[in-house]
Amino acid sequence: MAKKKRSSTSKKKSKKPVTKKAVKKKAVKKKTAKKATKKTVQKKKSVKKKKTATKRAKSATRTGRKKANKKTAVKRSVKKTSRAAGKSSLPRAVSAALGKKSDQELADAHGLPVATVRAERQRRGIKPLHWNNWTEEADALLGTMPDAEVAKKVGLTVNAVSARRRRNGIESYTPSTKLNPHNWTAKELKWLGKLSDVEVARRVGLDSSTVGAKRTSLGIAPHRKGRQSRAWSKKELSLLGKVPDTQIAKKFGIPRRKVIAMRQSLGIQSPVVAANEARWTPKVVAMLGKLSDTEVSKRTGISVASVRGYRVRHGIPSRTTQFRWTDEAVSRLGQEPDADIADSLGIDVVKVASKRQYLKIPAYREA
Repeated sequence: MAKKKRSSTSKKKSKKPVTKKAVKKKAVKKKTAKKATKKTVQKKKSVKKKKTATKRAKSATRTGRKKANKKTAVKRSVKKTSRAAGKSSLPRAVSAALGKKSDQELADAHGLPVATVRAERQRRGIKPLHWNNWTEEADALLGTMPDAEVAKKVGLTVNAVSARRRRNGIESYTPSTKLNPHNWTAKELKWLGKLSDVEVARRVGLDSSTVGAKRTSLGIAPHRKGRQSRAWSKKELSLLGKVPDTQIAKKFGIPRRKVIAMRQSLGIQSPVVAANEARWTPKVVAMLGKLSDTEVSKRTGISVASVRGYRVRHGIPSRTTQFRWTDEAVSRLGQEPDADIADSLGIDVVKVASKRQYLKIPAYREA
């Protein structure tokens, strides 16, 4: 069957008719797009304006700070020059009364801060009123009012006033103690110095500082609780110097430092020290300085460090003479055992072996 030929001209698609609604939608979209672009542009402009404003404000503050710093520098220089010239920033009446009246009185009378008055007085090197010179009137004020009020009247610090009051044994001012003073009985007074201030205060119903002030006013020393000494038995004392201190401490449950203190108080030598000293016989001591420390340790069984320490403590010089190899001694290397050569020459075997190895001589071997 022959296929049907398609027509060359394809059918054109029919276009949809444009309605009024579609036109309106397009117009609305265009308007919204324009509005959005306008808003973005306005936002960018506002951001730029804010940035420029902040930059201007920062520059203005910097310039203002610079001007303020210049003014303060000028003021400081003026103050320095005035101080150097000896001029005072206080009125003449205040500067003339420095040291004669308290700083607080001068400040209150002339309406000045206390710090400025004190600074000017210290700059001139004038001591304050009642400086280490308590009068009878100032001492009479102690305990009659709070320390802060006494400090204002006297012209000293609160710490100085409280220290003076405690030194004189005067109780601190409290309305309760002044209105209802405690009547100390003979029984309560006997407790002072025999019991702690805290315990007396608990029994009497007062503050510990009040009890301490009463005790110091009577010239009674404070109570110090002492430790009772330990009672040592005959068995424990008999072991001192015979058994090491650590073993005694473990056996009887005594601190090691107490065992050592008791042994030393009785003049008993430590068994460890005694055993160490027993090793140093006259024969061993005679070797020191004649033989090397290593050789002495080998012959006696004492460590090299102990040998060296004993020799140094007793001022014995070490054997510093270096062995000199002769032609005869060198000729024996490799022909005889190193131990025999060392014994005959009186040196260490290691020196003989090192000399032989240095000369590249093989070791002696029996045939």
